[in-house]
Amino acid sequence: MLTSLLAGTAAGALHALSGPDHLAAITPLSISQDRNAWRIGLRWGLGHAAGVAVVGVLLLAFHQFLDLDRFSWWSERLVGVVLIGVGIWGLRRASSKWVHSHRHEHDDGSHVHIHFHPPSQASDSTAKHDHSHTAFGVGLLHGFVGTTHLFGLIPTLALPTQLAAVYLGGYGIGNLVAMGGFAWLVGWAAARLSDSGARAYRFVLAAFSMAAIGIGIVWLTI
Repeated sequence: MLTSLLAGTAAGALHALSGPDHLAAITPLSISQDRNAWRIGLRWGLGHAAGVAVVGVLLLAFHQFLDLDRFSWWSERLVGVVLIGVGIWGLRRASSKWVHSHRHEHDDGSHVHIHFHPPSQASDSTAKHDHSHTAFGVGLLHGFVGTTHLFGLIPTLALPTQLAAVYLGGYGIGNLVAMGGFAWLVGWAAARLSDSGARAYRFVLAAFSMAAIGIGIVWLTI
């Protein structure tokens, strides 16, 4: 049982970090969250685990009747559309005239933070937009797609039901830890980058958004 748990955790972490579509979708959403970016990765991991669990249950119960190849093909196309949408959102945000910086005092010193609101609006009256619901939806969609079946689902067919459930649980844990850590790293780097000013912040957000669009186009054509 412990072996199944560890194997599932390792497979979940590997799958989460090895998918360029995963990283491209999460990065533009995380880059504006600063220290709370880990929530984006956590919600993506929860959504991904939920998607894998749904497909896993269907596969175990109805594998003789499901056309997983066709289901995966349509899911891949939808992922491409979502990536392009996230990229366009990021480009619009990067080019917004409302992007500007404020210096704030903290216990560990002063830091510059990037804000997205009209300059005439007080910075402390506008909370950061939480995109965790979007991240959950994207993760759920990714849970239905392609190589998830290789890493997350096919091993369950060779395991007894109890061990298969443990494996899938470990897979979900691996997703959560890996993508939560990645999103936190993106947020931490973005917070450091904000010290360089809004121009550098715009450039990086635009670059990652264009990467998301590019990967989305590839996903639509493969």
